[in-house]
Amino acid sequence: MKQVAESARSNGSRRRFSTALLAGTALTMIATPAWAQSTQGDERAIVVTGIRATIQDSIETKKDSVEVFDALSAEEIGDIPALSIGEALETLTGAASHREQGGATEISIRGLGPFLGSTVINGRIASNGSGDRSVNFSQFPSELFSKIGIYKTQAASYIEGGVAGQIALESIKPLDYGKRRFQGNFKLNANPDNLDIAPDQRFQKFGYRATGSYVDQFELGDAELGISLGYSRNKSTNPEQEANVSNTIRACVLDPTTTSDGVFDDGNCDTSGGTIDGLRDGSVTNDFVIARNSYAFRSNITDDTRDSFFGALQFKPSPDVDINADFQYSKRLFKEQRSDLNFAEGRRIDGPGDANAIPGYPLIYTDSGALRQFTNEQRIEAVSEYLERDEEYYGGGLSLDAQVSDRVKISLDASYSQTQRIEEAVQIRFRTEDNEDITGAAVWPNAFESDGSSTNDRVETAVQIMQNGSQGLNFVTQNFDVTNHDLFANDPRLRADLEQDRFNSVWAFRGDVEYEMDGFLTSIQTGARYQKLTYRDVPGASNGTSRFENTYNDTDGTGALAVANRECRTSFPETGFLASVSGGNPLITNVDGAGNVISTSNSFATFDALCIARVLEREDPSGLQFDEDGIPIYPTGDFDSIQNTNVSEKTWAGYLQANFDKDWGDTPVRGNIGLRVVNTKVRSTGFRGTLSASFNASGELIITEDTNSLVPVTGGNSYTEFLPSLNLVAEFQPELLGRFAVYRALSRPDPSSLSFGRTFNALADDTVTSIADAIGTANATGNPFTMPLLSWNIDAGLEWYPNEDTILAFNAYYKSFNGGFETVGQNEIFTVDGQDLNTLVTTTNTSDDTSTIYGVEITAAHRFSYLPKPLDGFGFKLSYNYADSNFQFEDDTLGAITTVNADGTTATSNGLIPPSNLFGFSKHVLSAQLYYEIGPFDFQGVYKYRSNYFQQFVATPGRVRYVDDVNVFEARASFRLNNNVKFTIEGINLFNEPRTNYRGAPDDFGAIQVYGPRYFAGVQFKF
Repeated sequence: MKQVAESARSNGSRRRFSTALLAGTALTMIATPAWAQSTQGDERAIVVTGIRATIQDSIETKKDSVEVFDALSAEEIGDIPALSIGEALETLTGAASHREQGGATEISIRGLGPFLGSTVINGRIASNGSGDRSVNFSQFPSELFSKIGIYKTQAASYIEGGVAGQIALESIKPLDYGKRRFQGNFKLNANPDNLDIAPDQRFQKFGYRATGSYVDQFELGDAELGISLGYSRNKSTNPEQEANVSNTIRACVLDPTTTSDGVFDDGNCDTSGGTIDGLRDGSVTNDFVIARNSYAFRSNITDDTRDSFFGALQFKPSPDVDINADFQYSKRLFKEQRSDLNFAEGRRIDGPGDANAIPGYPLIYTDSGALRQFTNEQRIEAVSEYLERDEEYYGGGLSLDAQVSDRVKISLDASYSQTQRIEEAVQIRFRTEDNEDITGAAVWPNAFESDGSSTNDRVETAVQIMQNGSQGLNFVTQNFDVTNHDLFANDPRLRADLEQDRFNSVWAFRGDVEYEMDGFLTSIQTGARYQKLTYRDVPGASNGTSRFENTYNDTDGTGALAVANRECRTSFPETGFLASVSGGNPLITNVDGAGNVISTSNSFATFDALCIARVLEREDPSGLQFDEDGIPIYPTGDFDSIQNTNVSEKTWAGYLQANFDKDWGDTPVRGNIGLRVVNTKVRSTGFRGTLSASFNASGELIITEDTNSLVPVTGGNSYTEFLPSLNLVAEFQPELLGRFAVYRALSRPDPSSLSFGRTFNALADDTVTSIADAIGTANATGNPFTMPLLSWNIDAGLEWYPNEDTILAFNAYYKSFNGGFETVGQNEIFTVDGQDLNTLVTTTNTSDDTSTIYGVEITAAHRFSYLPKPLDGFGFKLSYNYADSNFQFEDDTLGAITTVNADGTTATSNGLIPPSNLFGFSKHVLSAQLYYEIGPFDFQGVYKYRSNYFQQFVATPGRVRYVDDVNVFEARASFRLNNNVKFTIEGINLFNEPRTNYRGAPDDFGAIQVYGPRYFAGVQFKF
C-alpha cells in the first residue's frame, strides 16, 4: 500500500526510496566481510558498501521519483558520508550552504536563498532560533538520520513554502528497519587554528563527536512494537580570526568647496540634507566615498557543545494499522571570548592634502565609492567580550496510518516544534586617553594638532583596505603602540547585555485520505492541514531594559580602571593571526611624525572580559551581580518595547491530487496532478510611545523609552492562494527518462520580517551625537503587511541511466515571480522629551514588479569498473547548477528608496549603489566528488563551489551584504575492519578558505573571517 503523507511527496517515490534503503540495509547484514564475494551456484554477488553504495542509492532514488528529486540514503544508520546534514546536502545537485564558524548551516537550493525553500523533519515543518524559515543544519548530526533529500518540484500534497524546493530529513522507523542494531560512533576533532591558541586561554584542546543508537523490534501477540533511540554529543572548537568594518554606511561627498558636509567637513564625514538628495537626483555631481563608523580586528576563541536526542516508537496492532511517535531534542551551549582592536571613528576621513595626515597614504577609492585607503584621527579601543548562546530545540509528533478498506487509507498527524535561543554577553571597552597612559604619564606626542589644539584623545591613523596583496585590513598608527596595555587608559565602559531572546514554535495538524483506483488513475488523495507559527523576539541590548551599563572611575593611577587594566591583561591569544590573508604585510605599523617606521605588529593588547567585570565591580560597585561561577547575572529584558517582535501566523491548507501510472501508446508515463489551496493570516503586535534623550559620560546620545506610556498597535495581512501542480515522467526507454513539471509555488516572508517594531540610530550607533540625527531616520524591524512571493514554475529534463553506477541528467527550469521587494520610506511622528519629531521610517515591502529566474542543472556520475585493477575502483559524481535572474533588491541606506508622502503619493530616489539579486542567490553552484574503493578501503574527495550571493542580516533585512565566492575542499577515508568495526579520517576546509563579506556596494569590504581546516578521526562499532 502507498502511504499518504504530505511530506512524502509522490507516493511512488517514497515507496521506492524506502524500498531502496531497506534493500541496501539488508545487503549489509550478510554475515561476511563487506568487501567479500559470496557464491551460490554459479552466481557471484558483490556486496556494495560505502560511498559507492550511497551514490548508487542516490541514482536509483532519482530515477524512481515522480518529482525532480535528489537524495542520499545510508546503507546503515550513521553511514551518510558527511559530518553534518549541511555538509551532506551540499553534495546534492544545486544545493549550497552558508557557512558559520566554518561549518555548513543554511542551505540554498538551485542557487536561490534559503527563504525560498523549506525543510521538513519526518514530514513536519521545524522551528528555528534565527528568525527566518531556514533550519540550522549544523545542529543535527548526520549519524541520527537515515535519509535526506531535496524535492525541487512540487505536488499538491507538498507542504507549501518552497519556491526553490523542499528539504526532507527522515529518521529511522524501527519496524520498517526490521532488525536489532546497537551502534556507536566516536570522532576526535582537531582544529589547527585552535592549537595555535595559548593553552591558558582556549576552552579545550580537542573536540569530539560521540553518537550512540539502538533499534529493536518486539512481538506482542499479533501486534508489533519497534523502538529506536539515538543520542549525540558534539563538543567542538571553532575559533575565528576576523577583520571587519561596521555595517552602518554613509555616502560622503568629496567637495573641497564646503567644510560643513562630506569629507571636507569639521571632522565627522557625513553627507546629509540637500547634499545627499543632490547625489540621489544627480544635481550634485561630485564623487563620494562610502564611510563606515569603525574598522576592527577580532580574535575569537570558542567552545560549542551540542547534545541531540532522537527517539521513535512504531506500533502495528494489526497489518492495517501503523502508529508512529517520534521526538527530537537538541541543546546547544556556545561560548565565545572576543578580543577586538577597534578603530572607532572611521567617518573622520581626512580630505586630500590634509596637513595632519600621515604622509604617503593618499585617499584611494573605487568607482562605486568603496574606500581602499584613507587617513584620519580616531579613538582606538581595546574591546573584550564574553558571550554565551543557549539554544534548545524540541520537535516531534504522533501519526496514524490505517487501511480502512481494500481501497481506502487514512492518515492523521499532529506535531509540535519549538526553539528558544538566548544570547547574553558582557563587554568591556578601554579607550585611548588624551596624551596619557594608565599611570598618567605623558607619552603620546601627537596628541595635538599642528595649530596646538587638542586631538581629544584621538590618534592619527591610516587605514588600508584590501591593499598590497592583503585580503583584509592593515593600519598605520602615529606614535601609538597598540600592543601596550598602558595606553588604553580612558572610558572603562562595562555592559552586560541580553543580546537575543528569540522564541519560535510551530503547531500543526493534518488529515489525509487516499482512494486506490484501477485504470489510468492509480489513486486519488485529498487532505487538509492547519499550522500556527509563533515568533517572539525580546529586544536586545540596544533596549535599556536589556542592558546593564556603567562607565567607571578612571582617575589616573588610583581608579578602578587602572586596577582592572593591570589585573586582567592577557597575552595575545594566538599565533599567526590573519597571516593567511594579510599578504605578508604587518597588520599594524607604528610610525613617527615624519612617517618613519618605529615598529610593526601582528597582535594587539587584549584583556579578560569577565575578569575586568569582576574587578571593576569590586573596586567601584554599581550594582552588577554575578552567579556562583563568576558570570554576570544579565538583564532579562522587557518584552513591552518599541523594538519588539510578536508575530502570529495561522495557515489552513487543503489539496486534491490524482496519481497516474499507465502506458501512453508505447511509452510508460507516471505522475500526479493536483491543486492546493492555502489561506494565511498574519497578526503582528508592536508598541508605540514617548521617548527621552540624554548624553552619557562619554558624550554618547542615549534614547530610552517611557515604558508607562507604551500603547500596543497591531497590523497584519491575510491572503488566499491557489497552487496547481503537474508532474510527469515518461520512460522513452528503460534507461532514458523525460521529466516535465509545471506548478505554482509561494514563499512567505521570514517571521522576523513581519515585525511591527521600530529602531532608532542612537539605539544602535554610539557615534550619533544629536537628537536630530538619531530621530531623523529610523528603521522598521519588519513589515507585517508584506505579501508572499509567488511564482509560476516550469521544469523539463532528460535523464540517462545506463547502469546502476551511472547517470547523466539535464534539468532546465524557469520561474516567473509576480512580486518583488522594495525599500519604502514613510513619515511617522515620535515624541522625544515632549517634542514631536517627524521621522522617516524605512522598511521593506512587496512590490508589483515581475521578475524571472531560469537555470539548468546537470548531474553526472560514473564508476570506471571496466578499467583494469586496481583502477576499476575509481568513480565520480558531478553536480552543477547555473541560474540567472533579473530580480532586484535595493539597499535600505544607499539604494533606491520609495518614499510615501502624507497625501499617499510616492517618489523614488536614485540608488547610489547597485541593487542586489534575490537573498541567497548564487549564479553558479558546483559539487564534484571523486571516490575510490579497493578492498576494505574507501576514499572520497569533495570540492564545493558557490559564487557570490546576498546574505541578509536578520535584524535589519533591508541591508545588503554580499558573501564572496566560496571554494571548499573536503576529504574522507575509511577502513572497514569487518562487519562490526570501521575506522574513518575526515577533513573539511582543507585549503583554509576564508569567508569574505562585502557591504552595500559589491566591492565595498565588510569582513573577512578565517576558520582554518578541521580534522576528524573516528571509529564506528555496530552489532
